[in-house]
Amino acid sequence: MKNKYFKSILLIFVLVLGIIFYMSNAFTLSSKEKKSSKVKKVKPAPTVPVKLVGIYVKNAKLKPDQLSVIPPKKTEVYKEKITPLTAVECGRCHSYHFNIIKKSGGKHQLECTFCHKKFHAYNPIKKNWKELMPKCNTCHLLFHGSKFSDCMKCHYNPHAPKLPMKITAEFAKVCGDCHPKEMDETVKYHSMHTDIGCTYCHAKTHGYIPSCLNCHKPHIAGQTVEECFKCHAPHSPLNIPPFAKDTSNKVCSACHATEFGKISTTKSKHGKVACVQCHPKHKYIPACTECHPQPHSEAMLKKFPNCLQCHMDVHNLPVKIGGK
Repeated sequence: MKNKYFKSILLIFVLVLGIIFYMSNAFTLSSKEKKSSKVKKVKPAPTVPVKLVGIYVKNAKLKPDQLSVIPPKKTEVYKEKITPLTAVECGRCHSYHFNIIKKSGGKHQLECTFCHKKFHAYNPIKKNWKELMPKCNTCHLLFHGSKFSDCMKCHYNPHAPKLPMKITAEFAKVCGDCHPKEMDETVKYHSMHTDIGCTYCHAKTHGYIPSCLNCHKPHIAGQTVEECFKCHAPHSPLNIPPFAKDTSNKVCSACHATEFGKISTTKSKHGKVACVQCHPKHKYIPACTECHPQPHSEAMLKKFPNCLQCHMDVHNLPVKIGGK
């Protein structure tokens, strides 16, 4: 009797424990479901290829540094043989340089790679422009000597050597180094040209030769610059050389108007003589005896040694009136 009672109590205890365990598990599961329902569901990122700077990648979920690159289709370009660029190919990008060489390049109308051995290698951080640019003395050596080693100070555009060089203040200081003959002549025969300096006349570009008539009025109407040079050298204008035999009396008239007026109207034989016949050189005054060695007797010449005592004005000699 006691055993049956004990078994009944044990069975009831086990059932109660089972119910408690079941209820505790059910409560735990329901609380987890409630919490999970509050979290937003995130859809997985698509795995389709994405284009990145012209390259396709397989998996867009990866970070940029983890992307796997799909290589492009195989190209045949690397089977080609590389040849130096032609000037036309360079000119497609460097059109300014190509066109100015075409217009004023002179002997520099060469293939670009003849001078530019390195190109497309400039680094703004290294500032290696001078290292890349070709040097003039590679071909021209020190053409004007060691004093003028910086060619670009005068020949400012290496692509256009035929362009006239611009005259600058620095340029003006060294005229005599390349033109010593002209400089020495200007200093030796001092004139206003010495005082004004080279660049007053040669003011625009190197090699520019002005007209004398830019500053000076002509001696006679219609006189040309070429006629100016017959008497006046530009670097020693007051050092007038012997006159040409065909020099017109009108040229002399510009400075010697009084004498020209007399010689043009005189009835003496001197009216038929050209000025340069007696005055072959400027300011030269001849003695009468150079043309008239002994026009009178010894006694008269001894008494009157100076011809102008009687023949008063050589440009308007006295003449006999009437008779032959």
